[in-house]
Amino acid sequence: MLNINTTYFDWYPGSSLSGIQYGDIVAFSAHAAYVVGTSQNINDITVDQVPYEGGPEQVGKTLYEVIYTQGQGQPTGYFRKKPIWSIKVQNGFTGGKVGVGGQEFDSPFILNNLYWESTVSIDAVMDGRTYENYVRRFQSWSKDVSSTSLPKSATVVIDQYDWTQPIVYTANFNKEFNIAFQNSLPGVGSGGVIKVNGAQYNSPTSAFAVVEPNTITGEALYQVINRIEYTFSSWSPGGSTSASTVFTPSDHTTYTANFNAKPLPPANVAAGGAVGEPVHITWTEHPHPSVTQYQIWRIIKPLGGSQGDPQLLETVNRGTTSFTDYSCVITESYTHDLVSYDVRAYFSVNGSYSDPNYVSVFANSVPPARVEDQRASKVVVPKEYTISAYPNPFNPSTTFSYQLTQPASVRLRLFDVLGREVKLLVDSHKPAGYHAVVWNGQDQSGHALPSGMYLYHFSASSPDGGELFRRSGKLLLTK
Repeated sequence: MLNINTTYFDWYPGSSLSGIQYGDIVAFSAHAAYVVGTSQNINDITVDQVPYEGGPEQVGKTLYEVIYTQGQGQPTGYFRKKPIWSIKVQNGFTGGKVGVGGQEFDSPFILNNLYWESTVSIDAVMDGRTYENYVRRFQSWSKDVSSTSLPKSATVVIDQYDWTQPIVYTANFNKEFNIAFQNSLPGVGSGGVIKVNGAQYNSPTSAFAVVEPNTITGEALYQVINRIEYTFSSWSPGGSTSASTVFTPSDHTTYTANFNAKPLPPANVAAGGAVGEPVHITWTEHPHPSVTQYQIWRIIKPLGGSQGDPQLLETVNRGTTSFTDYSCVITESYTHDLVSYDVRAYFSVNGSYSDPNYVSVFANSVPPARVEDQRASKVVVPKEYTISAYPNPFNPSTTFSYQLTQPASVRLRLFDVLGREVKLLVDSHKPAGYHAVVWNGQDQSGHALPSGMYLYHFSASSPDGGELFRRSGKLLLTK
């Protein structure tokens, strides 16, 4: 009999070749042929062979040709490969499912009783599925310890010589991370806007899918919300101080852009008053409720002298929108001292103040005795009724400053050039003294008005309805 290793083959004696299959080896007394086509008629079975040592390969010969034409004689039997190989299919992570032969099994799965050169279909079925809190994304197959170029679904051939160990195919996956971004804005929380991969989003963002080892870029943006200025400080986690940072996630993560906060100065700060009267400073209430105080600062530059140091005059609480400096009185021109005032907003969330933003008037210092008299009375009564608007022309707002010599019912109305009332700015009782109100160029409904000429009409009446003062004027809104 031929010298064929029976470790790998079973021997079936007899010349009838009953039950012969594709892949069997037909044995003659000193010759063998590989079966490539079967038939019920033994003579029609086709084989591939090398008829003599060192000769050429013959393909697709019938047994009739081999037996009778070539004179090999009747076969003595045939050899059949033993089903002794096995294949192990598993995931690169512990657990999950694998696809083998069109079915799903728990990983790892071993398929036994395989023939040499038989084929098995394998599939990385966990691709796109969630397992242990991560979506898994197929990367590659490896065979034993070597990488392969097999696709996710593939057919493999049993071609390993060592049948004592299974052929191991491992489906390797990357994790998909859920990555979100948010701001940390003192006094606001996680709101505002932020950029991710160059596109702007509202904070906090929805989750972005990032498959390891890919990166994602977050960019913190300078922003002003409710007149609070926010400047970037650092990212967490990680601690990067670069506003635009490339992150390489290793797990589900929310990246937070941390900001410093500082209030912008209150709007419409103005200093003025009638000549000979104390300087009256007015401003608009800061819109952020956590601005709880205002500091009033002053710098004096004497005529022909050097500018002095800033002085803190007083700190007032929120709800106060004016301050009278009794120690300085308005003068007519630049022949007197230049006095500058700053109203500094205090942001209680982090104890920060707005940057200095001075406005200036010409004024003279008041003798100390008069200052004490004025501070004691706390009220300086103007000597005449006046009203003015500054700036004019204006964009986007102008401040009406008016003074009353006695308590009065005040109405300040605004009209377009056709005589239609567009805004009732003041309609209330006011005490004697200095007052200011800001018009932001909007109508009664809060809609912005177009550029052009507008008229104002101011009236002050006594409690019994008698007219005390009336004045009209023009305003020019430019955009």
